[in-house]
Amino acid sequence: MYKKILVPVDGSEPSNVALEHAIKLSQQCRGNDNISPGNIEITILHVIPEFPTPIGLLEGPMRSPKTGELVHFSEYVKEIYEIMKTNSAKKLISLKNKYESSNVPIQTKVIAESIGSIVNNILNYADKEKIDLIIIGNIGLGGLSKVKALGSVSRSLSEKATCPVLIVHQN
Repeated sequence: MYKKILVPVDGSEPSNVALEHAIKLSQQCRGNDNISPGNIEITILHVIPEFPTPIGLLEGPMRSPKTGELVHFSEYVKEIYEIMKTNSAKKLISLKNKYESSNVPIQTKVIAESIGSIVNNILNYADKEKIDLIIIGNIGLGGLSKVKALGSVSRSLSEKATCPVLIVHQN
């Protein structure tokens, strides 16, 4: 049975629908006599993608988003990641609070020091945390919203994950 469910989110409507399905599935599983309510948990995960570094930007200074002063590019990138991590953590807490009444234990995790692709970061986290099931929307922010298709992240996860992957299509 699924005790640890991972729901990667990117702020898109399909990822929100996937989270709703994860909550419902958890509630249904908790109704089973073989599973006590405390044994199922959901982790909402957001991976901040790597910041592309075009050639030429490394040479000149950038304006700090915090202070407005000129800083080296590496400091600029650190500040941007800090801002994105803080904003992402707030959004995940908001999602967690939205489902507080569901009585399903929910954790949140932001990966800001991503190495490689978003998919590899999700897979590494799932393996490290011994996730039993990944529930993901069929497309994310980069997907084609009017086409019922799989986005690159959901497709890659379904092909590479060592645990089952449930791909939720938004109606």
